[in-house]
Amino acid sequence: MSENKQSAKTASAEPFIQIVPLGKKVKIVKEPILVIGFPGPGLVGMISAGRMIEGLDMKLIAAIRSPLIPPVTPFFGGILRLPIRIHSSDDGKILTVISEFPLPMETIFFVANRILDWATEKGVKKVVCIEGIGVEKRTEAPEVFGAAESHLLAELEKFAVPRVQKGLVAGIAGAILNECLIRNLDGYVLLATATAETPDPEAAATMLSTVNRFLDVDVSIQPLIQNQSVIKAQLNDLAKEAKREEQAAQEHGFRPIPFYV
Repeated sequence: MSENKQSAKTASAEPFIQIVPLGKKVKIVKEPILVIGFPGPGLVGMISAGRMIEGLDMKLIAAIRSPLIPPVTPFFGGILRLPIRIHSSDDGKILTVISEFPLPMETIFFVANRILDWATEKGVKKVVCIEGIGVEKRTEAPEVFGAAESHLLAELEKFAVPRVQKGLVAGIAGAILNECLIRNLDGYVLLATATAETPDPEAAATMLSTVNRFLDVDVSIQPLIQNQSVIKAQLNDLAKEAKREEQAAQEHGFRPIPFYV
């Protein structure tokens, strides 16, 4: 084994992170699309991915288990849920990784690598990260922008997603996109303008409208629009925790630069 391959294997395998098969066995197509939705500004990625999982009746197929991950178990309506889960559409064309808590900064690299190791084993060639662009107080309707490698920009234009001119994608989405560049996977990031410190279901709905076009699916955004106050109340503490993780990253030397659209 070459030195480069050995280094890549070590980086993704240590510390130990396990992806455990669960639930219904789904036959995955040759080149499924992977969607990544983790907590971030406005919890856009998490909320959008959660609505997509519900709207497409996606099946739980795996979960991530690791001593690196804090021992937390989220629950909604009294029902316990695994914190980091992988779901698949019935036809096996779309896979979604969703997390319901923000990862500590020191775990992100390892979790991102393990996710893409697993995704590569499943034949994934296209990865779509859905995230928020945090604004202190959003006064206008949310907008969605995109970024990708130069040869993929036509795909964004095809679905009327304006490109963001300059910025920096941080956290798990940034780590995933870095690995896509290294592994020659088609990595895209979709970014919705969202309130920085509180859940933003309206921004998530706008994001999901774009995801519908981009992935050729039809997920209703109405539950996000109609239940905004409930969603905000349920997820307010989680949004604050996500903001604290972002601030901790800044204390460790990460300084985000503004997005220019």
